[in-house]
Amino acid sequence: MSNALAIALTIAGLSACNSNSNQNQESVQTSQNQEHHLADLEGNYEYKENRDTIRLSLSVERDSLVGNLMYSFFEKDKNVGTFKGVLQDSLIVGEYRFMSEGMESTRETVLGIVPEGLIEGFGEIVDKDGKMKFVDKNNLRFDHGMLIKKIK
Repeated sequence: MSNALAIALTIAGLSACNSNSNQNQESVQTSQNQEHHLADLEGNYEYKENRDTIRLSLSVERDSLVGNLMYSFFEKDKNVGTFKGVLQDSLIVGEYRFMSEGMESTRETVLGIVPEGLIEGFGEIVDKDGKMKFVDKNNLRFDHGMLIKKIK
C-alpha cells in the first residue's frame, strides 16, 4: 500500500505542473550557493492552487526542523502527519510520517530552499525497511511548479 501511495503522490505532484517549473528548478540550483540558517526557515508554509493544498509548519528543535505536514490533492486521499528534517546545504532532508487510508507510512522527503519558500523534490523511490526512500537524492527533480510559499 505504501508503494501505491508514494506513486500516487508523485503522480499528483507532477500533474500539478505549471509554467514556473523551470524557474523553480533554477532557483533551487542557485540557492545552493546561499547559506541558510534553521531559525530563518521556521514558520508556516502553504501551496494552494487548483483545489490542491500543501501546508507545512516548521520549528527548530535542536539541530532539526520539525512540524506538521498535510497534503490535500483534489480527488485524492488527504494525508496528514509529521515532518522531521535536517538542513543540508540548500535542502531540508527528512522523513514524513503520515496517516492515509487508516495506515501509517513513512517516506523520505526533500525540500529545496528557494527565495520564495520551499519546493519538494521528486525522484525514483524504493521501499527500504518499510520506508519509502529515494534511490539517489542527487537526481531529484524540483521542476513540478508547486512552490510552498512562506506565509508572513
